[in-house]
Order: sequence, then structure tokens, then C-alpha cells
Amino acid sequence: MECVNLLFLILLSSSLSHTVRAAEKTLDMAPDAVDDVFSGCRERMLKAVTEADGLLQKELQTTEKFAEMWKNTKTCNKQIQGLTSFHLNALESYANCKTDIRKTFNDKVYASGNNATTYKNEFSFKSLHFLLTDAMKHLNGGKTHMQVFYGTGNEYKATTGKEVRFGKFILSESKRSAQEEKVSSDGGGTLFIITSGSVVNVENYTCSSEEMELLISPTEVFTVENIQTASKDDTDFKIITLNHSRFLSNHDCYLFDGSDSSPDGSSAPSLTPWILVLLGPLLLAGLLTEPLLQI
Repeated sequence: MECVNLLFLILLSSSLSHTVRAAEKTLDMAPDAVDDVFSGCRERMLKAVTEADGLLQKELQTTEKFAEMWKNTKTCNKQIQGLTSFHLNALESYANCKTDIRKTFNDKVYASGNNATTYKNEFSFKSLHFLLTDAMKHLNGGKTHMQVFYGTGNEYKATTGKEVRFGKFILSESKRSAQEEKVSSDGGGTLFIITSGSVVNVENYTCSSEEMELLISPTEVFTVENIQTASKDDTDFKIITLNHSRFLSNHDCYLFDGSDSSPDGSSAPSLTPWILVLLGPLLLAGLLTEPLLQI
């Protein structure tokens, strides 16, 4: 009897795993994404990230998943004009890290850009995001457009004609078959056919790229051109066609936002209390006139 019950539970569990689907996700403009392109502080940010005991070293010491990703970077002697070894290490480590680490990073990228405080205090991958963004901008930055394919087990909904962003770094391939197979093997989801203006072929700039081929920037905006349903191996999935529209950065140089912030995100002491202490006796003595106070 126990064997029968066990068999029933196994069959029930198997059935549920095939019928319970994740909630449908809406493809929108990812308004809370970290989409800084550092156009007003590129050199300052590079120094803050790469200097001795800088932001990169601090985040490697405090963020376990980032440290694990960076530690597995293979020795690579490639050199690319305009980029540092730190940029290449970022591409190399991201290309070869574990899927769960990459997901953790991208979840943070997608949700940590709604304001400067969240970015400074809660986004623990600032150096990696900068190095990847800066490298991609240098290597492509809209100069080359390419059709790529991205498959996911998540089912997305979108509206034809609307502009959308992924709001994170997207892995894609030049061949449709592999990504379509990924969608169908996951039991359905979404296959994106994307014409991208930010895509970078990581294999061209790293010594090894085991997990990925082409990378798309979080800042790229697409227009939804077509939505249809397809089927493969008795599995239905959605196909969404996206065409490059533009690039969008809702904020710039968050790390240095406001004069009261230091490069590591901490706040410098305010002068206001000291001013009040110094002016207090004068105010009490009536030495400061009303016009002066209004200034």
C-alpha cells in the first residue's frame, strides 16, 4: 500500500510540475533598472573602480557571489585599445560564471536604479556594471546592428508598436535553433527575435566563453514589431519580434550624485549644524538683520 501511495505522489508531483506555470511577465520599459552610461563621469568612475582599495576591491570583499564570479576568471592576455585589463576581466568573468550568479546580478541591475540612494546602498555590483557597460559602449555603442535570438522559459506579454527594454544584460545567440530548443525543452516560454544595436560578440574579446556568445545592453530600447504563437514538439510558446529603437539612460553618474556623497556611497558630514552653531550667538544678539537672513 505504501508503494502505491508513493507512486501516486510521484505521478501527482510530475503532473503539477508540467501544469503549474510561472506568472506571465509584462515586457515594459524597466523603469527601475540601473541604466547609467556614465557619460558625465567616465574617467572619474574608472578611477573610483580600479584604483587600489577602490570600489572593485571593496565589492569583491563584501559581495560573495561577485567574488566567486571574479575568482574564476581565466588568465587572458588579450589587449583591446581603449579598454583596461579590468574591462576584459569583467567580460571574461561574466561570460563564464554560474547561471545563478548571473541571475543574482541581473536581478539587481533590473531593480536597483530607481534612485541614487538605492543604487549606492543596495546595489553591490556597481563596479561590474560599470566595466560591462563601458566595455560594451566602446566595442559597439550602436555602430553595428545584428539579428540575434533569446529564449526563456518565462512567458512574456507585450503590445505591438510599444517601446520596451529588458533592463538587464541579455544573453543571446546568432542561431535560432538552440534558443528555440531551450524554450520548447522548458515546457514553453518566449522566443525573442531581436535586431540589436548594442550587441557585442563576447567570444571575440575573451579567451574563453563557455556560457554565452552575444550580449545585449540594459539601456537598449526596442519596438515590439510582432507577436505570435508557435509550437514545437507539442509545446506551445510565444515569439516576440523586437527591433532596435534607441538607447535610454534615465540617470547619469549616480555614484557621484549630490555634493554630500563620497565615491563609495557614504555621506560626507553636513556643514549645516556647524553654521547654526557659529551663527547662533549672533542671531540671539540681533546682529544679523532680516535682509541678511533672507539671503
